[in-house]
Amino acid sequence: MSDANFLPDQIEKIPHALTAAQLAQLLAVSRITIFKLAKARRIPCFRIGTCVRFDPRAVAKWLRRM
Repeated sequence: MSDANFLPDQIEKIPHALTAAQLAQLLAVSRITIFKLAKARRIPCFRIGTCVRFDPRAVAKWLRRM
């Protein structure tokens, strides 16, 4: 397995939606960066009320395309 696919594989196995803070920690970026990407629709996300959440499978797919 190549290093490029290791992180998407790990993320894909997470059984619940991720918060911006959780995703930021996994991607080693700031929470603000995650919110900016979500607002610009550059990373797949969905809303539950006012909360932004991230589907691990969609994020893994997005990472593999990069």
